[in-house]
Amino acid sequence: MKKLTQIFSILMLSFLTVTATQAQDVSLDDILKNYFENIGGEDEWKKIKSMTIKGKTSAQGMTMPITIQSMSPAYFKMEMDFQGKKFITAYNGETAWTLNPFMGGSEPTKMDEEGTKSMSKQKFQDEFIDYKEKGHEIELAGTEEVDGTETYKVKMTKKDGDVVFYFFETENYVPIMIRSLMDSGPMKGQSIETFMSDYQEVDGLMVAFTTEQKMGGNPVFSMTAEKIMFNDEDIEVDVFAFPGEEEKEEEKN
Repeated sequence: MKKLTQIFSILMLSFLTVTATQAQDVSLDDILKNYFENIGGEDEWKKIKSMTIKGKTSAQGMTMPITIQSMSPAYFKMEMDFQGKKFITAYNGETAWTLNPFMGGSEPTKMDEEGTKSMSKQKFQDEFIDYKEKGHEIELAGTEEVDGTETYKVKMTKKDGDVVFYFFETENYVPIMIRSLMDSGPMKGQSIETFMSDYQEVDGLMVAFTTEQKMGGNPVFSMTAEKIMFNDEDIEVDVFAFPGEEEKEEEKN
């Protein structure tokens, strides 16, 4: 029995060594090359300047319509509608603001410095596009299983020092999870995981139609897209401005 155990241990060690060697055979260049090819091409993504997502979201047991509008370089607006009440989070490149009726708010309010800084970090363009020019560094941190799927774990250290881990499926080379740390609010410092699935083609580009966020393993937010539009001509910069400051936004641009 002892001899069989030793043989089994040797076989397991050999298997793990072969698996590790195979993982090392894949380089970062291979991963990014396949990634961009499979999502429609890096040059094609560079042509995308805005995106509108319409769908449904679930949070804290509630399901509601959601619209997300985003535009280069860092404009963002998320609007949810629940029983006639609108919840809004937005950023226009300078001012981050919110309208939260669930917290008793009836008027839009500007976020504090910490919230604004957090919003400013969310860029429209894929961080892997021209990542060196952006000042980011990336490295292959091995493999990891995500919900039963083997992935390549890629560590990105951004120019500002933030660290984000991307988990690329080993078969199709698309990210199925992103792991980062909350950098503001009462949950600051806690790990948050964003899962992406149901990739579909939109105008020749592949996009995840289902997104779910978990914190400490517990679901906190999920969204299913019903329609995605690129370079929506209806999106203008004043859409993202704090109410009452739209004219200033138009003058600035």
